Amino acid sequence: MRIYRHDDLKNPIDKLDLGTVEAGSQKIYEFAVENDSIADLEDLVFSVDNSEVLIVSAPTNIKSMAIAKLVVEWSPSLTLKSGLKADLSVKGHEIYK
Repeated sequence: MRIYRHDDLKNPIDKLDLGTVEAGSQKIYEFAVENDSIADLEDLVFSVDNSEVLIVSAPTNIKSMAIAKLVVEWSPSLTLKSGLKADLSVKGHEIYK
């Protein structure tokens, strides 16, 4: 599985780069999730390592070699001088046919 910025499907990313957002405001980000395996992925559960980042929508299943959209929202309580880079975790099952 690979994660991309929604507007750049050539360069996979290791972390969700959420940049900077003013405290008290919110910003929505879209990412592309690619299943680059020969197995279908099912029962997917996505989580982010920061409590201020909410997963708005995420795929629960992705067919082999398909791409799905992941949407997250960041509502920071503090304004950070440097951008937030959050880790994304995914759990699920591989189904081989």
